[in-house]
Amino acid sequence: MVNAPDRVLAAAVRLLPPGRREWGTAMRAELASLRGDRWRFTLGCVRAVATLPAVWRRAAGPTLLLGVVAATVWFTADVGYEPLRWGLVGLVCTLVVIACLGRLRPLGPVGDHAAARAVRAGGLLLIGALAAETVVSLAHKDSRDVTGVPVLTVMFAGYLLGFLALTARRSTASSRTLVAGALAGVGAAAAWTAMVFAFPPIPPGPALAVLTIALGAGVAATIAGHRAALLAASCAGTVGALLTLHAVLALSTWGPAGLIPDLAPAALTPADNLANSRIELQDPYLWLLLLGWLIALTQAAPLVKNAASQARHRL
Repeated sequence: MVNAPDRVLAAAVRLLPPGRREWGTAMRAELASLRGDRWRFTLGCVRAVATLPAVWRRAAGPTLLLGVVAATVWFTADVGYEPLRWGLVGLVCTLVVIACLGRLRPLGPVGDHAAARAVRAGGLLLIGALAAETVVSLAHKDSRDVTGVPVLTVMFAGYLLGFLALTARRSTASSRTLVAGALAGVGAAAAWTAMVFAFPPIPPGPALAVLTIALGAGVAATIAGHRAALLAASCAGTVGALLTLHAVLALSTWGPAGLIPDLAPAALTPADNLANSRIELQDPYLWLLLLGWLIALTQAAPLVKNAASQARHRL
């Protein structure tokens, strides 16, 4: 194809950071003027682009996300019920697509300060870990019930949208606001975990967890000040809910028996009682997932609404 070298070079130039785009334009202009070995010149330019560390950093994210999708397809290959398998693949693909939107307006690019990048990365890790736990758990269950998969997909997507909106360059959240919210959320989850170890067993309901998350949100709002109180509180609430839920899942699965409340007294043996109680303990704490999801949506709604309004005005 006559234009194939130009297309290959154009794809490589798109990976250049904004500060090097003029160099890419110059390479394409020189290629257009060549009448000789255009492929040799193109491959040399591509090789030069590929040696830039900034290009590797730019390409690392999409490559990782594609790897996550491929790994999910491979991991779920043994799932016997096809609707469940492709539901799990769809869950991961949905999150990957939303994560890619973090590069585009209004959810992207990420804010210029380190706090925005750290909170966004932390949010992606927390949601990614929760999605991975969901895929692993459901893939190993001999069940044909797929009703929970779309619900969890919507919830995880809401969390992801919330983190992207909160840390976008267009967001009004300052570095101080994000730091206050994130640290308060971490502190709330740590406080709940410390109380569980100090006064076992784990409460069979999420009331104590909700209380610590609310206190963390209040602390974040106080630190951030009046103007940024709502953003800081919502950040603390989202982070606190996710971290506390992760703590519950980890402790209920691998924690010592002394932390697990007796929730299955009708079990035939103490071992069955403990195993069933570990499973039963997780269900009430799924309300934390709903709580954090609602808070995350409050973070995303204003930014998406403003972007839609601006688009209508342009039309």
